[in-house]
Parts: sequence; structure tokens; C-alpha cells
Amino acid sequence: MATTINEIIKEALERVKAEHLNLTPDNYSAVFCKVAKQKGVIVEDCQKVDKYTKKLEASVLADMKRFSIASLDDLLSFLVARVNRVNEGDATKMINALNLLAKRLLQAITLLHDAKATSLANASLERIDFHQNLQSIELVKEKWFDFISHYNDAYLKKLDMYGHVSKDDLENMVKDILKILDKDTSGELYKGLVPLIIASLAPSIASGMNDELASISSELRQSPDALGTPALQKEIRGLIGKRIELDKAEVQQKVSVLDKILDEINKKIVELIESSQVSHEQGKVIKADLQKINFSHDSFETVHAKLLHIALSLENETKSLNDKMLSNQETIVKLQNRVNKLESALVAAKQEVRVDFLTHVATKRALSTELGRVDDAFMRYKIDYTLCFIDIDHFKMVNDTYGHEAGDVILSTVGKILRKYIRQVDFVGRFGGEEFLVILPSTDLGHGIHFADKIRTIVEQFKFLYKNERINVTVSCGVSQRSMHATKEETLSAADAFLYKAKEAGRNRVMPIL
Repeated sequence: MATTINEIIKEALERVKAEHLNLTPDNYSAVFCKVAKQKGVIVEDCQKVDKYTKKLEASVLADMKRFSIASLDDLLSFLVARVNRVNEGDATKMINALNLLAKRLLQAITLLHDAKATSLANASLERIDFHQNLQSIELVKEKWFDFISHYNDAYLKKLDMYGHVSKDDLENMVKDILKILDKDTSGELYKGLVPLIIASLAPSIASGMNDELASISSELRQSPDALGTPALQKEIRGLIGKRIELDKAEVQQKVSVLDKILDEINKKIVELIESSQVSHEQGKVIKADLQKINFSHDSFETVHAKLLHIALSLENETKSLNDKMLSNQETIVKLQNRVNKLESALVAAKQEVRVDFLTHVATKRALSTELGRVDDAFMRYKIDYTLCFIDIDHFKMVNDTYGHEAGDVILSTVGKILRKYIRQVDFVGRFGGEEFLVILPSTDLGHGIHFADKIRTIVEQFKFLYKNERINVTVSCGVSQRSMHATKEETLSAADAFLYKAKEAGRNRVMPIL
């Protein structure tokens, strides 16, 4: 029996919850007795209503059938109302008045601009008008209970993204929405676009329009709303077109210079081959290498690399020629002078190479050139940038333990990681030894630190393998923002100082910490 009562109690509690009833003694008692009756269990407390109603007169019992009496409280309320019902006509008037009030409330609901509530109110009015019985009223009550239980006005919160909107009163809500729609937000939009437009207009190759760009940059910063005027829009379009033409002319001029250098080298090679005993086949190879250079598709770096290859071929051939021409001292002297000129040209070409041969990132010289360019943009147009020093921890220990070949593999891999994770506008180079420098244009200190920590995490988790042996590698980083310092040199020194602090703090970390 105990187990059965416990089951009834558990099921009664579940039904109270499922029917969204308040857990009051009356509600619990009613549900408990209903469950007990369904399970065929007789509980004395649940039989009290039947016990007392059996003692009532037949007329009272007949009157009771019009009401749903499930508890002693319901029975007591019914008996008190019956005793106090002095005038049956007054009760009828009260019922009619309440019925009319319910209709008026339902009619008011249909005017509240809620489709579900309006539909339910119309259905309720129809039942009150044409189906006035207890079952219909109970059905209407259940429908309204379901509506209230499941009503969700969370969709109104979507209006908060546009500004403050009152949600308690429909009229005030419409007024607030109209205020938001009438509000002119173009000024804030233009203010946000100004830095982007200035950055896009900043010189990339040619520099013949710096004064014009400085003038329009100043005008945009002082009056962002001017972006909305046709006159300024026309001026910006004109500057963009002019910049494109200047860039094209600059590229053509550089290509022309390289073309002249190449022609001169070609003439010298032909003269050298024709006046010497250099093999005819090797001469064909060198000429073919020259003909492979295509200025329409090859980059400046590719042209430099091909010229280096040609110069190296010439160097090899001149050594062979030197052995063959020992019998003619005068010829040897002339050829030696030509060789010296070619070697000087080779040294100059090597100095112009922008890419580090081992890491395939920029050389220190190329870094210096790029840093000068971005600092010039900062001085002219206030386009800020951030510097990030990255140094491989305990690199000497790696060389001493695994050999310099292992060190070269690690340097090359770190360079590859940096090239992969920088943006197109960023610039990375080998500053010296195991130290790299990344230039991050249009980046503040916080985002620069985030980038450095991202690289630090990637390197720490990367599996560096040398001859099937895992080498644990970490990096330390120092970051500084240009606008926080007087010069680019101070910015560079600050980044280097933060790198030193990161080393002192235990390595494998980024400084400063925000």
C-alpha cells in the first residue's frame, strides 16, 4: 500500500507541474484525489465530499450538478452561496452583468493588434453568444490559460539594437520607433568611413600626389559629413583615377630601367662569348635564360633572381675561360676586368634582393625600406601601425644540441608560419639571427598583442621534427604601437625592450600585458 501511495503522490506532483497549476494545498488535494480514483485506490480524505453530499436533500443535489464541486472548499462555497441567495433575480442579474463584462473585455482584446489574441477572443465571443453551457466556458478558460502560458514577447527585444523602445504601451512604442527612424545617423557612418578612405588613397607605388592626398585627408577629418556631397565624391573619384595612372607610369618606368639593364648585360655577354672560347652550347643556355625573363608576368623579385642565376652562370664560365687564356696575358687582363665588373654587379644585385634565402621572408634592408614607407604614411595621414618583435627562445642551445642544420630547419619553419598567418597588408622580415620583425599597419596595441600571442601559441604547439626527433620550440614577443612614441626608432626600441622583458619573465610569452 505504501508503494502505491508514493506512486500517487509522485504522479500528482507531475500533473500539477504539467498543467501549470500553483502548488497549493487545494490544487494538490484535487489532483491527488483524481489520480487515486483513476488507480482505484480508496483514500478516506478523498471521500469526504461524497460522504457529506449524501446527507443533502434531492433539490440541493440537483442544484449541485450545475457546478464542478471537487473539494470540501467547493462544497462549502456552494452551500454558503445557496444560503445567502436571498433573491434569485439578483443572482441572475449578476450573471448577466458578468457575461456582458466578459464580452466587452473580449471585444477590447480584438483591438490590441495581436493576431493570436484576436482570433482567440473572437472564438470566445462566439461560444458565449451561441454555446452558453459549463463545458463551453471551461473550454474557453483552458484556451485562454494556454495562450497566457505560452505567450512570449521576446521578439520585441530585437528593437533594442536600434535604440530605446517602450514595450509596455503600443502607442509609445510607435512613437519611439518613429524617433529612431527620424534620427540622422549618417554623421557617425561617415566618421567611421573616413579612416578607411584615407588608407585606401594612401600612395602605394607612385608618390606624385602626396600634397593633394594630405589636403583631402585634412578636409575629411575636419568634416566627415562632406563625404555625402557630390563635389567631394567627384574629387575622390578623380584622385583614385589619378593614383592608378601614376602607379601605372611608375611601374612602366621601373620596368624600363630593368629592361635597359638587361639589354646592357645581354650585349656584354654576347661580346664576351664572341671574343672568347666559351663553349657555344653554354652561350646558348645563358641567352635562353635571358629570353625567359618576362616583364609582363614576372615580379621584380623574380627578375632579380633570374639575373642572379645568369650572373652565376657567367661567373662559372669566366673561371673556365681564365684557365684557357693563360697564354695571352693581355687578353687575361681584359677578361679579368670584365669579371671584376660582373662580380661587382653580382654583389650589387645580391644587396638588392629583398627575400631572405633561408626563411623566405624579407631581409633587414627590405624591412628598413618598408618601415620607412609605413612611417611616412603615419606622419602624413596618421595611419597608425604596430611593431612586433619575435625571437626564438634558446636558439643557441638548439644549434649546440642538434646542429646548425636543425637550426636552419627551425628558422625556415618559423618563417613559413609567419608568412601563413599575416594579412596581405602586413610585412614580415628577418631582423637578424633568430629574430623576426612584423609590421602591422592600421593595428592598435591590443590587436598587435593578440596577433603576437596567436603566433606564440601556434609555434608552441607546432611539431618541429629533425631526423625523426621532436624539438620543442617557443618564441618570445615584444609589441609597441607607433602613436605612443615620438619616432619610429623609439617604437622599434620599445618593442625590443618588451621582448627583453618577455625573456626575463621566463620566455614563451608576449609583453606588454594588457
